[in-house]
Amino acid sequence: MKITVRHNQMEDVEGLHNEYPYAYHYADLRKTIVPWHWHEALEFNYIVSGSVKVSTTGQSQVFSQGEGFFVNSNVLATMTNVDGCIMDSHLFHPVFLGGHFKSVFETKYLQPVTQNKHIDLVPIRGVSDEERQLLQKLRQLTAVQAREDSEFQTRNLLSEIWLLLLQVIKSTDSAKLGHAGKNQDRILSMMAYIRDHFTEKLTLEQIAQAASVSPRECLRCFRSSIGQSPMEHLISCRIDAAKKLLQATALPITEVALRTGFNSPAYFSKLFRAHTGKTPNLYRKEMAALEKDALADQ
Repeated sequence: MKITVRHNQMEDVEGLHNEYPYAYHYADLRKTIVPWHWHEALEFNYIVSGSVKVSTTGQSQVFSQGEGFFVNSNVLATMTNVDGCIMDSHLFHPVFLGGHFKSVFETKYLQPVTQNKHIDLVPIRGVSDEERQLLQKLRQLTAVQAREDSEFQTRNLLSEIWLLLLQVIKSTDSAKLGHAGKNQDRILSMMAYIRDHFTEKLTLEQIAQAASVSPRECLRCFRSSIGQSPMEHLISCRIDAAKKLLQATALPITEVALRTGFNSPAYFSKLFRAHTGKTPNLYRKEMAALEKDALADQ
């Protein structure tokens, strides 16, 4: 699975097309970096193995093997591998179930969720009959993808899954559903600026200007929305960029450091280890081994 994020943090969902607005991804988060992003697609995930931390501007939760979660449309989110997480990811545009504009499917069943800013992340842990049924349907949905001519079966299963989701939401404490952060537009502007300029020497004032706010408001916005300071987020962006270079190239560590905004290779290595628990060289070796194993399994 490849994550491609635009200037404004919007993800171009791989495999999602107008003629068939559904995509299935086998996501190995040991090899895939999931930065802060958003998309119009609705998203169901089932944890095959390991565990993952999912964060939105409204909450953070950890999900483990056998559990699942739903991410609403247009929600800014990130996912972090906790323990060798592999998950089945199902993404689809609302039109896949809603059909034509203002249909009863859209207005009666989809919009109560997609237009509810108090719903960003819905945990599906199997604690109720509806949740257990939903998790079972997600496993069926994955199995169907191995068959030919599965389009109608996919849509039928997603319709059943959606009806179960509505029941889960109805019976779930609203506090556990999170809420889209009030500062999402501001944070997106500042994150886009950091994304475009992370190789440069940035100041808090420059980042704040990207959203026409004061440095103090910039700090508050980042802390309340994503639990990081602007400079911590800048470092995270640089580390993520370095991971991609370490995986995709044979560049020397010094060159990787310079290309991702670190003036000192020693400082880069120190921060990289603090963020990943590994040295850059060890990370590169482990990613190469995972890639080799994946090719051997094909």
